[in-house]
Amino acid sequence: MGIIGKIIYSPFSSKEKVEKYQQIIRDEEWKWLRNEIPGNSKFLDVGCGAGYTMQKVTEDLNCDCVGIDPDPGAHGVGRYTKEMVQSNKILQGFAENLPSRDKEFDVVFSSHVLEHVNDEQKSLQEMKRVLKDDGVLIIGMPTATMTWISFFSQLFLLTHIRIYEFIKGLLSKKIFKLLKRIFVYRSHSYPRAQTIFYDFMHYRVSNWTKIVSSEFEIEKTLEPCLYPYPDYFQWFKIHHSKIVSSSIFFICRKKK
Repeated sequence: MGIIGKIIYSPFSSKEKVEKYQQIIRDEEWKWLRNEIPGNSKFLDVGCGAGYTMQKVTEDLNCDCVGIDPDPGAHGVGRYTKEMVQSNKILQGFAENLPSRDKEFDVVFSSHVLEHVNDEQKSLQEMKRVLKDDGVLIIGMPTATMTWISFFSQLFLLTHIRIYEFIKGLLSKKIFKLLKRIFVYRSHSYPRAQTIFYDFMHYRVSNWTKIVSSEFEIEKTLEPCLYPYPDYFQWFKIHHSKIVSSSIFFICRKKK
C-alpha cells in the first residue's frame, strides 16, 4: 500500500492497536464483573474467543474454567497470537448446543456473544441447562448507545474510504453494493441481520432485558462504561457515565 493508500485507510487501527484498545475495554468491564464471580467456582465462558476472560478468572479467582467457541481464537483479546488459546481449555461448540452436562457449572459467563448467535432463546436455554440451580449467569451485550457510536464512527471516519472504493469500482459489477455501503452500514450481528438499523432497535436495554428475563431472573444490571470501537481511530476516551454505557451486563439466577 502506497502513501496515499495509507492516508486514506488511516482511520483503521492496526492489529496491535486493536489488541491494546480492546484489552483496555475488557479490563475496565472486568473491574465491574469480578466481584460477581465466586472464587474457586466451576466456570464456563460461552463464546470465549481466545480466552482472555478465562485467563482473568483463573488468575484472579482461582476458578476451574472451560471455554466454548465456534472458532476458538478467532476474536477477542489474544486473537492475533496462539499462546492464550493454547494455555486455556477451549472446546469448539455453539451456544445453541453446549457440549456440557446438565447443572455442571457454578458460573456461566457470556460477553458480547448473544447478539451473534443464530438463536438467542435456544442459547439462553442451553446456558440455563448447564447452570447449577444455585449458580449465576453473567451475560453482557452491546447497547443501542454502542450502535450510535458505531454509526458516527463510520460516518465521520470511513465515508471517504467508501466513496474512494465506489469510484474505484465504477467499472465493476459490484457498483450497487459499493454505493449501498456509503449510506447503509452493516449490522454488528451480521450475517444474522443485514443492516445497522436492526442494531438500533434490537440492542436497546429494554429489549435485552425482555429477552434475558424470559429465561432467567435478573438480580442486577451493570453498565460499566462508554467507549469507542477498538477497530477505528479513538475519537474519545473511555468514559464512566451514570446515563449511558456501550455495554450492559445482567447478573442472573435461575427462575424458581
